[in-house]
Amino acid sequence: MDPFAAHARRLVIEPGPATWIGLVVCVALAQEREATDRILRLPAHYLGAAWPPFEIGPSRWPECVVIGSPRADNAIVELFARLPADAKLFLADSDAVDGALAGQILLASDRNLEPYQREAINAYVASERARTAARIASDYHDRDAGFERFRASVLASDEDRRTKP
Repeated sequence: MDPFAAHARRLVIEPGPATWIGLVVCVALAQEREATDRILRLPAHYLGAAWPPFEIGPSRWPECVVIGSPRADNAIVELFARLPADAKLFLADSDAVDGALAGQILLASDRNLEPYQREAINAYVASERARTAARIASDYHDRDAGFERFRASVLASDEDRRTKP
C-alpha cells in the first residue's frame, strides 16, 4: 500500500484555526553525475516543514522540518510522522511561510545530508532570500509623489524658482 494514501485525507484545501500549515518544495532536481567509474543517479529531494496551527499562536518557527525523496509525497509522509495523529495539514505557498528559515534549520539539524543535498538546500535558501529581497524592493518603498514635489520645490535653487511659474 502507498504510504501517502493513508495521509492524503488529512490534507485540507482551506486553512483553519486548528490546521497545521505546511510547505513542501523541491530543493534538488533528479540528476545524473559522473563518478570515477560509473554514473550516479541522484533522485529529486523535497523539503517539508510544518508550522503549528494558529489557535496555538502564530509562530515564525516550524515545528518540524524534513527531507523526502524521490517525490513530494515522501516529504508529506515524513511530516505527518512528526505531527499529532489527528493533525490536518494545509500546504501553503512560499509567500505564506519562511521556506529559507526551514532550509536553514534542515541544514543545521540533519547531519546525514550528503554534500550534494547540502549544496542544493543552500541554493534553495539563497534563491528564497533573493526572491524576498526582490519583493521588498518592488513592493515596499518610501516614494511619495506629493512629498517628492514638495522636496523638489524646497530644495530648488533660486534660479530654478525664477524660471518656473
